[in-house]
Amino acid sequence: MLIEDWAGEVAGSTYLEEKFRIPRSTLHRWQRRGEVVALRKGGRKHVFPLAQFIDGRPAPGISEVLAAITNPRLAWFWLTHPCPKLDGRIPIEMLREDVIEDVARVARSLS
Repeated sequence: MLIEDWAGEVAGSTYLEEKFRIPRSTLHRWQRRGEVVALRKGGRKHVFPLAQFIDGRPAPGISEVLAAITNPRLAWFWLTHPCPKLDGRIPIEMLREDVIEDVARVARSLS
């Protein structure tokens, strides 16, 4: 299964730098700090799900989710699917709407 089939639209750092004007150094700093979901594609390359970005920045609350669900693939899968503990809402959509505490609380309860 291709990563795009389950993760949605993703892009590498070159695309994000050109289209979103996110410098590679910033992107990699966010990745090291756990502020952005980076999914390994192939040997060493990472891609970044585009749905996590708002105006060229990671959605608020991504770091809280990654602190609770440390595997980026599991975290992104959870973020993009309806969650019964959130009344069937999709966590990434809630983060994009600034509903951070509820999403963070449920993510913490999963670990």
